Amino acid sequence: MKKVMVLMALSSLLASCAQEDAEQASAGAEAMSAEPEVAVTSELPPATPDSYYEYLYCQNGENYSPDSFRAMLVDWNAMIDSLDAQPTAAFGYIPRGWENENFDGLWVLRWADKAAMEAGWSAYAANDSQAKLDEMHPGILTCGATAGTDRFGWTSYVPRDIPAGFDPQQSPYYLTNQLCAFNEGKSGQDLRRVVRDQFLPQLEATAAVNPESTYWFRVEARDFEPMEGNQIDTNWVNFWQTAEEGEASASTFAASAEGQAIQSAFNDVSTCQDAQPWDGWLLRAPAAAEE
Repeated sequence: MKKVMVLMALSSLLASCAQEDAEQASAGAEAMSAEPEVAVTSELPPATPDSYYEYLYCQNGENYSPDSFRAMLVDWNAMIDSLDAQPTAAFGYIPRGWENENFDGLWVLRWADKAAMEAGWSAYAANDSQAKLDEMHPGILTCGATAGTDRFGWTSYVPRDIPAGFDPQQSPYYLTNQLCAFNEGKSGQDLRRVVRDQFLPQLEATAAVNPESTYWFRVEARDFEPMEGNQIDTNWVNFWQTAEEGEASASTFAASAEGQAIQSAFNDVSTCQDAQPWDGWLLRAPAAAEE
């Protein structure tokens, strides 16, 4: 029931206040025109982080309802607008077909980089923002604030342009993620080689045949200390516009000889947990300077 209420709230919110994520929607023209044959370059993509993401565990409170959540989110956005340091966007990720005792959903903050994140949280605390929000909307939602426990930071890389057909306003969009640990003797350099030499060429060949594909991905490097006995190095996140497209795409990849060869190469580098599916929602559009 909690998950249904969150989905209803987010759906209502998007109908009234979601804006276009222009940074994501405008990046795909070059990828859409790629040729099937892609030459391997000498550099490993990407060398520079794209952004910094934080995932906050969130639990619904006793006063939670779709209307109360929507009102709280409107005030949260207004409060963020008043701060000198802000996240560039925010998203809600809701488990699709599964549950976790630690959260009802994830509040996802995207920052320009780690320094911007630190400045943003400092500004948020200096303004006493959380106490003000809780006073205005008591018992609605509680989200994590302790790094490595219920708030997790990741340095994000996006090796390939986001397709123009992917629009986060058309929610819920669909994503999956896998938490991975490097095998002994392996590192991020090995992962980037597989992405460069095998995965990206296959994506370009596929896009040439199916230019309407909305698939894109990002790879995130852990920026927190994992719990003892639970080694995590990277988070691989796949995106599609719809669950139907995503499920069909993943099945086709897993069944193909090319996909199996690429997956074998990835498995040689990292050991990953099972993929988890999510519904994604846009909660805060990119800053005007990014549009």
